[in-house]
Amino acid sequence: MIVSRTISKGGWIIEDAKIYESLLEADQLPVEGDTAAKWLDRGQMLFLAGEIEHALWCFQAASECEPVNGPAIRSAARALYLLGREKEAFDRVEQAYALGLARFEYWLGRGFMAMDEDRQEEACWCFEAAIEIKNDDPTAWFMRGMMEGALGRCEDALVSLGRSLDLDPQRATAWALTGEMMEALGRTEEARVCLETAAKLGF
Repeated sequence: MIVSRTISKGGWIIEDAKIYESLLEADQLPVEGDTAAKWLDRGQMLFLAGEIEHALWCFQAASECEPVNGPAIRSAARALYLLGREKEAFDRVEQAYALGLARFEYWLGRGFMAMDEDRQEEACWCFEAAIEIKNDDPTAWFMRGMMEGALGRCEDALVSLGRSLDLDPQRATAWALTGEMMEALGRTEEARVCLETAAKLGF
């Protein structure tokens, strides 16, 4: 294991020098008492930067902090899948079942995997299945909107993105994508407002 806890201080031992450098450069070195949410944030930051292996390390750390954490398991599965470790990825999906996270996490995870392989129609269907199980999850709505946009269904995308923003109005990426959909439909002024909002939120 790359991550382990010290008994004396309850901190983290980072045995991989490259991961240490990535976290140091991003000013994201762990501190005592870090939560699973903090590790997930670190992992998402590294994932978006293309550092998939380092992101996986953070997702594993999140799971160590909180074993019954659906987003941590799902994110680890996606990272493993992108690293070509498909059996391990699907083992994580099975882990979600065993922990009772079952159907929602399963469909969300399948949607991400389909999206990573440019199977937008299948991904959209998976995210829709996730929404049918848990219709108050902003990520599922956002991802469905993203796939609808990729398929050229801009009006449908706006409905999904609008629902995502109703549930999580601070999601900068949802505002940015809404702006893109508005632009595609020729709604320039509304697009400008959305993109400005995304920028204010740090996009």
